[in-house]
Amino acid sequence: MKITKINQNYNKCQFQGITQRVPQITINAAQDLHNQYQYFRFAKYYEALDDKIYPQNKFIRRENFSFLERIPQYLKRTFIEGYKMFTDFPNISKVSDKISNEFVGKALSAQNSDVNVLMAGYDPVCSIGLKHALPGSDIDKAYIILGRKQNSFRSDDELIANYKGALWESVDQRILSLNNENTFPEVYTIDKMFHTLDVLDSLTHRMGLDKDIEYFKQKRLFDINPVTAGEFNIKFARMNDQSEISKVYAKNFAYFIESVRDGKIAYTVDNDIINVIHERLNKSPFAWMSNVTQMGAHERQINAGMKDIKQKLRAREHLVDEFNMWDENAQFDFVSDLVKSVSKDQGTKFDKYFRNDDDIAERYDRLNIQLV
Repeated sequence: MKITKINQNYNKCQFQGITQRVPQITINAAQDLHNQYQYFRFAKYYEALDDKIYPQNKFIRRENFSFLERIPQYLKRTFIEGYKMFTDFPNISKVSDKISNEFVGKALSAQNSDVNVLMAGYDPVCSIGLKHALPGSDIDKAYIILGRKQNSFRSDDELIANYKGALWESVDQRILSLNNENTFPEVYTIDKMFHTLDVLDSLTHRMGLDKDIEYFKQKRLFDINPVTAGEFNIKFARMNDQSEISKVYAKNFAYFIESVRDGKIAYTVDNDIINVIHERLNKSPFAWMSNVTQMGAHERQINAGMKDIKQKLRAREHLVDEFNMWDENAQFDFVSDLVKSVSKDQGTKFDKYFRNDDDIAERYDRLNIQLV
């Protein structure tokens, strides 16, 4: 699952979780508008991860977004057309491709002298995977696997923290948001991934849970109820005395390894790496039985027509025609909400394009509480 904030000292970079104020530019011309909107590429001007700790974040973001209210009428069409050109909106298929490319491109640009990216991917049935995303969407269950370069002697945790910091700084939030709960990419070095699997597999064997591997493998194929689908992980958590691995770590790793197992591969350095990783997963009882995401079952049901995509995604399918029929003010209002949606600060006027069918967080909370 996503970290709540990045707070690391390895490269003397601090992320305090407090939203930074955007310098406000007087907007009289198109260039002013361009310069003002450029600030919003940076995550620090949204910082929505720690709103519960820093309630002032919401007020600071409201102040940051106030530039939208100051755009004069004669520049609204300029802003709309500029936004469309920059994001590919309202073509949600092209928007989704742009988000995926941003993820991969910035994952690679965050590489450094210590690590390189071996593989990266995400949930195949999230809005991006289904090509139904809006600009500034988050990316569900994303993962990045790093390889250690020769002559690197830093700890895995230090390598990962430095890499996450670079990723946080480089991603253009106007395209891909890293500012929503539980959606920051999980990052592991390949060594740490394999070591964690070794520990979890050993525990799974000692607990005797591997005796039911065929039952849990079958359960992965169809069960999409988080609590019942996560039966193996719940049993593992109850039997885990935490002497070798904490319950929280085991839970978080389950979300990660299932993305590696079932997720869409957006980037790989070469096919040999895929083969090595999948060969290791195929030998892992934990990887075979873990089912906290139900990613594979959701994909099978959607592909088989047994389950529809979310209503908000279905509503977006007609956005090209609908948006082009709206008048300038309605288009501007929607684009303004898209700008704010990066940190979930949009209004309710266009709820059908943003609101989930049900309380997904509540359903997964019922599972997660049993895993820790």
